[in-house]
Amino acid sequence: MNAMEPPEASLHYTAGALSKESSVIVDIVIPDNWHVNANVAADEFLKPSSIEIAAREIEFGEPVWPEPIKEYNEVLEFENLVFKGHFQIKIPVTAVADGYDSLTTNATFHYQACDNSICLAPASVDIRIGSRSGIGASSLKKNDDGADAGTAQELNGYQNANGFAGNKGAAAVVLLLFFALLGGIILNLMPCVLPVLSLKLFSLIKQAGESRKRLLALGLSTTAGILASFWILAGIVAAIKAGGGAAGWGMQFQSAGFIAFMAIILTAFAMSFFGVFEIWLPGSATTKMDAAGHKSGLVGAFFTGALLVLLSTPCSAPFLGTAMGFAFTASTPVLFLFFTAAGLGLALPYLLVSVFPAVLKVFPKPGQWMVTLQKVMGVLLLATVAWLLWIVNEQAGGMGVALFVGIILATVVFSFALGKFAPPGSSFAGEMRILIIGAIAFVFSWFAYSAPQYEKVLNERFEARMAQQVLEGGWYRYSPELVAEFAKAGKTIFIDATADWCLTCKTNEAAVLDREEFRKAMDSAGVVRMKADWTRETPEVNELLRSMGKSGVPAYAIYPKGDISKQVVLPELLTTGLILEAIAE
Repeated sequence: MNAMEPPEASLHYTAGALSKESSVIVDIVIPDNWHVNANVAADEFLKPSSIEIAAREIEFGEPVWPEPIKEYNEVLEFENLVFKGHFQIKIPVTAVADGYDSLTTNATFHYQACDNSICLAPASVDIRIGSRSGIGASSLKKNDDGADAGTAQELNGYQNANGFAGNKGAAAVVLLLFFALLGGIILNLMPCVLPVLSLKLFSLIKQAGESRKRLLALGLSTTAGILASFWILAGIVAAIKAGGGAAGWGMQFQSAGFIAFMAIILTAFAMSFFGVFEIWLPGSATTKMDAAGHKSGLVGAFFTGALLVLLSTPCSAPFLGTAMGFAFTASTPVLFLFFTAAGLGLALPYLLVSVFPAVLKVFPKPGQWMVTLQKVMGVLLLATVAWLLWIVNEQAGGMGVALFVGIILATVVFSFALGKFAPPGSSFAGEMRILIIGAIAFVFSWFAYSAPQYEKVLNERFEARMAQQVLEGGWYRYSPELVAEFAKAGKTIFIDATADWCLTCKTNEAAVLDREEFRKAMDSAGVVRMKADWTRETPEVNELLRSMGKSGVPAYAIYPKGDISKQVVLPELLTTGLILEAIAE
């Protein structure tokens, strides 16, 4: 009974873009029948209230306290200075540097609580932006868009989580949307997408001799497939966030089932390009589908767009990572807006070719060369399958590769069986029976045998990796506890957030991070190198990515002298000089 519950405490910035004219307002609510000493103690044995505050690249002035209440204490027999009930502390902002991040704002309120008969030992309560200390999360006040009231100013300014957008308010949103669009365009050039571009390139060449209206319809259908897939991904992310989970760009490649599905689909596409089988429709259906199979062509273009999206997500292209890092922390409408911009970026080359078909004149007219090209396309698709096997090998080793090779060989055998027993012109019902039986067989074998075996090997290998503190090449395994240890020692820390399935990550590692000159440069500068593995989802790496304002990998950060409050986030494409320059600054 002689104890006070911690006071309710929250903080928020004043409205408008963050500047030297801004302030932080700290709200404190003291429980009934209690008070805390004012910021000026009435006697030397009483502990006055005080507050500390810090944020990345933001400086604060002296707190402005409310007028204390003068209250006579009969036990102490003197007039005390106290705060009780609800009161506010105003802390002015004195400087805002480039790269600031108001989302890192943390404050600590120190107090000594008393009632009319007893004074408790001094205590403190920590306060973070967008949260309220001392009460359950369900009590947080929400705005109409579902955001915490404490972060309302951040959403009104749309401050990017890693400070990239600065404090330009609505202009920052436009800039980040442009980054999402540009990142979507660049995805077309990433190594995980280039092999599949062959599908659409071949289709456009094949249709070059047809009408401009037909070509435009194909481009729009591909765009629709891309946008639909991006919207589905946005919906999945929104659902995960609503359920309190963590979502990130490329997260589906953490699922063995998704990798297996993509391996089957791509292998089947390749077999079709090699002429092993052909999916066909009966004459009556063909007639109904616009006499020349145009509808089928549009459907094919739609699913080509969807396939491009599925394979593009393990790549966090330059600019896309920054934009999506903001989008993943924003409200659901903003999330969908950013996914739409990225989708339009990925679809832009196909839209341009469809609107300006003269570009296709650089290609030769349709002929026998297309048969050879089609087989080349099949080889490129198998190269993508080989990349998926490489991902499996990185995650689960030889045992995992053996399981997936079995799945791929089964797909090849099934393709030959379909081509032999259901060639074009045979019974359409027979073709459908073979397809259904094959699908059931694949699903049953995956869930009954392959998936349990793969997950067992995957978990054993991942747990063994997580138990290693020092990795090959002098890297340390990332953990918040290890960061804290190096921070105490005053060490500068370089963090590489990576995943086995991320080709951009592997490109940076081969070109920069695994090279001897980089290691020597880091050792000479006394920099500790740490790897945060996101191959499989872990809460620690999820939190790290959130702190960096990123939604996926690759992501890189520097903690100067181990100071987490001064985290420096680097771009997705690295050079040794860029890293050393950031460390020197």
